[in-house]
Amino acid sequence: MTARITIKGLNKSFATPVLKQLALQVAPGSIHGLVGENGAGKSTLINIICGLLAADSASLTLDGRAYHPTSRTDSLAEGLALASQELSLIETLSIEENILLSSFPQNAVSIDRRAVRQQAKVLMEIVGLRNIPPQTQLAHLSLAEKQLVELAKALSMPADRIKLLILDEPTSALTSSQADQVHKIIKQRAKSGLSVIYVSHRLDDVLCVCDTVSVLRDGVIQLTAASNSLTSNDLIREMSGEELLQHSGDEPRETGDLRLGIEQLSSADFPEPISLQCHAREIIGIAGLAGAGRSELLHAIYGLAADRQGRVVLNRSGANVLIDSANTAAKNGMALIAEDRKSQGIFSGKSISFNTTVAGLGKLSGNLGAIIPKREQRVSEELISRLKVKCEGTLQSIDRLSGGNQQKVLIARWLQSESDVWLLDEPTRGVDAGSKFAIHEQLRKLRDQGATMIIVSSELEELTALCDRILVLSNKKAVAIFKRGQWSKEKLLAAAFSEHKGERALAG
Repeated sequence: MTARITIKGLNKSFATPVLKQLALQVAPGSIHGLVGENGAGKSTLINIICGLLAADSASLTLDGRAYHPTSRTDSLAEGLALASQELSLIETLSIEENILLSSFPQNAVSIDRRAVRQQAKVLMEIVGLRNIPPQTQLAHLSLAEKQLVELAKALSMPADRIKLLILDEPTSALTSSQADQVHKIIKQRAKSGLSVIYVSHRLDDVLCVCDTVSVLRDGVIQLTAASNSLTSNDLIREMSGEELLQHSGDEPRETGDLRLGIEQLSSADFPEPISLQCHAREIIGIAGLAGAGRSELLHAIYGLAADRQGRVVLNRSGANVLIDSANTAAKNGMALIAEDRKSQGIFSGKSISFNTTVAGLGKLSGNLGAIIPKREQRVSEELISRLKVKCEGTLQSIDRLSGGNQQKVLIARWLQSESDVWLLDEPTRGVDAGSKFAIHEQLRKLRDQGATMIIVSSELEELTALCDRILVLSNKKAVAIFKRGQWSKEKLLAAAFSEHKGERALAG
């Protein structure tokens, strides 16, 4: 059988080689997993296949014919659909316009708006966006909902024209139930002959949904094997060259004094008041389904929410500080790492050095208030070394880093400001296994040094590995809180669904 796509001898360099004599083959109707650490070359490979980058040298064939796209238009014409991790959507357009932007149905003289809406509704139904009007502006959606719009956009090409669907971290912002729906769609399409390249850091998902998995390390395919012959540890070992030691310890830990008091807090986006006491040397997780209000609660705590009611009181060195705005929060050592690092985290176009040090510029200034470049450079180099950020140097643009390395820079930013209260929204979204392990270890170290952390994550495994307590939200209400040793996956899920079934779960 002729392979759907065959790649041989692919080389690509920027300042240094990124892909080296890479070879890959994907069969028709196959779901082919591609995994690797951040910086391994996955995004570069995808961009070359889709015509967004030119290879230095390569032999590519599609269904047995020579294939060398020079633009995204070329690859679309050849039947290649892409759902990108860095979403290719336009915030000011509606959902329906984003989905069908490259293929608007037209009547004789103009866009057929009725047909646009009908087609968009069908695609939205397929990906699980059932209760949102298609004319809703994209800017009003959560990151998870935007990710589903990105998938719907990729599926908008007629089924008989799509030959290869490339999914780059398609479930990174999704809950387990949403990810299951995406996997169901992929498997259905593959049965009809569609080939899929599935890129993800969720190794269990890769092993579950893919037929074959290839591991990319340092620009070279290290391994290609049937998924049913592999384990997560096999993939980690091939990705990193070593096996990761798993953190253990299910016993409750002793925490410190009260650090953050949340008293009857509510907002326009989180209307049900919540009270919570957070202590030094404690990590509190926030679990819940998509739309449960997890990000909205973090924004309210930090002072970013509209119509905010109630109080957030920070205890610093025995003095109580009322957190009435984001400016007050930042000035008093509270860090916020938002879910969408592209639009709410990094300073695009700026250097790694600037992005690392921007939260603590006062410490880098001389007597006259001007930044001392050598001091900024030294601090930035120390931080990227501490977090093992893969880069060419601190003057490199942050846009040229992989998503996982950008995330490390955001953590480094708040390390530099010596924050002692951290609010983290999906801190390891789109991060490879090795980087996730390093970030977890850094968060535990900060906790053990006295920090207080509140972490939102769609991965229950992440919360149960890191947290001392887990607060569960359901339909924008706090329904349960579990201490370490009390929870189970079943209890957490039951609580998360409780307000959708008219039942309130009880902790314990």
